[in-house]
Amino acid sequence: MKLIKLITLIILIIISWVGYSQDNVRIKLKINLIPVEDRNGHLKDCNIKILRNNIELQSYSLSNSKIKKTISTRGIYKFEFSKKSYVSKHVIIDAVDIPPKRKKYHLKADITLFHFSDDDNVDFLKKEPISIAYYDYVNKEMRWDFEYYRGVVEKIIKAQISK
Repeated sequence: MKLIKLITLIILIIISWVGYSQDNVRIKLKINLIPVEDRNGHLKDCNIKILRNNIELQSYSLSNSKIKKTISTRGIYKFEFSKKSYVSKHVIIDAVDIPPKRKKYHLKADITLFHFSDDDNVDFLKKEPISIAYYDYVNKEMRWDFEYYRGVVEKIIKAQISK
């Protein structure tokens, strides 16, 4: 009887350890916020909201223009960037389907925000992310979807010139 309890305990420990280790990832994220009017400038005093699986994890004001975060748990992350009199944007990071073997990745991005104008019809940015990052199984890395990004930038340009 004691042997069965001991074996059961060992099995439960192994299962919980394997399950826990597969939930952990390590994505080092570096984002620089830039005003569209000055690509060499810095956009200070922005508000940042971080959500995982649609649950808010953190919300804060940024005194400088750089965001450095580490994503350590699997999930779908949404990073929202806003500033008074600017159009808000957000990115999505899919950290669900990362293989358990390699667990350290890096993502960098420059996010430009532009001033809000009643003439611009960019309401789609409230629902659509400016960019999406995901695990690329071919290159075995986390990467930004640049095709998707170019499509959204094209929509922004069209919305600003078709007034």
